[in-house]
Amino acid sequence: MRKKVAHARFSAVFVGLLASGVSACATAPFPLKHVLEAQTAISAAEAVGAPEIPQAALHLKMARDQVQSAEKYIADEEPEKARFMLLRAKVDAELAQSLTREAVARARAEEATTKLDELETDTPAES
Repeated sequence: MRKKVAHARFSAVFVGLLASGVSACATAPFPLKHVLEAQTAISAAEAVGAPEIPQAALHLKMARDQVQSAEKYIADEEPEKARFMLLRAKVDAELAQSLTREAVARARAEEATTKLDELETDTPAES
């Protein structure tokens, strides 16, 4: 269910940015590549579980907020500011992905260490 909501949100934001970008193109061309990169990075962070890791969730929220700021800059026909905000959003979303992967790897390593300790405790020592 959460993936459907995230996909719907992604689609709505993309359509809104596309419409804004097209209207802004009358004055200054705006590469939608930046919009797609930021939204893709946000979706990837959500997919790996960033909302579940507090530090990653913070960066994910920052990325979403930056996309909203970029929408305003696009509407205000300020493509350079929009591009900068989208770049920040992409980087924050990528950081959220990395933090999530790190947290998962640490949890798995701790689990493996615990299992190894249990096995060593259960195995009688050789004489």
